[in-house]
Amino acid sequence: MIRIKLLYFAGVRDAVGKPEETVELPSEVRSVVELSGHMEKTRAALSGRLDSVRFAVNETFVDGEHVLSDGDVVALIPPVAGG
Repeated sequence: MIRIKLLYFAGVRDAVGKPEETVELPSEVRSVVELSGHMEKTRAALSGRLDSVRFAVNETFVDGEHVLSDGDVVALIPPVAGG
């Protein structure tokens, strides 16, 4: 089992209702894209909202194929708007 820390920012934080949490991932979730799908299924507030979110693992932006490791810190960062 892999345990990771999730950090939520801006609209994702508002949707989830907390700034961070530590989770244990099921065995079928190993990559960032699998994590995204898992989160949309297990957190109704995130359903359909993660397509535009960027993921950073251990403070480095990664693509969906990035493989997660035990102890990783994963930040979910939605696009910034404003002017």
